[in-house]
Amino acid sequence: MRVAPLTGVVAVALTVAAFLLLGDTPGVGASGREVRSFYDDHRAQTGVSLYLLVIAAVLFVLFAAYLARAVRDLPPGGEWLHRVVLAGGVLIAAGFLVGAALTLALLDLSDKSSATPAALQTLNAVNEDFFIPFVAGMGLMLLAAGLATVRSGDSPLPRWLSWAALVLGVLVFVPWVGFFAFALAGVWVIIASVLLGRRARV
Repeated sequence: MRVAPLTGVVAVALTVAAFLLLGDTPGVGASGREVRSFYDDHRAQTGVSLYLLVIAAVLFVLFAAYLARAVRDLPPGGEWLHRVVLAGGVLIAAGFLVGAALTLALLDLSDKSSATPAALQTLNAVNEDFFIPFVAGMGLMLLAAGLATVRSGDSPLPRWLSWAALVLGVLVFVPWVGFFAFALAGVWVIIASVLLGRRARV
């Protein structure tokens, strides 16, 4: 399908929209009362953001699958690195889906009088710190794509984009700069999606 590579563009757009809708959620140190108040006041927009995040998760897997196929036959290493590309996309999706489930649990519990402040505080702390899987998945996908394409003479991506994938893939795993690198990785996905889409139409 010619539109298949563009799933990356849509996935990033939906992810940005989902996080913007979530807004400034209570921090790790927020009290149970603050957590309950926030989700009571933001019930509708949180629900919409979770729906968008679930769709984004599916689209990231589709994009990773297309990218994996694009690098599968590239020497040297593409014959196994394409599996790592797909694994990275699956890990992104798993992180998004589990994170969405945790937020949904907070949304449900905040409406229950039986939910204690301590329970809400604990679940919120877990939810706020649950970013490692999807950040690591993005790093894994970019590292594998960069390694598979940077030395290939028949790469579907320009050399500069392959090097950018390698650099961002490393930076994602560096403390304190990982989130910034994750945001730039979204830009990488958009550019790669557009270039792969143009290649598919040729």
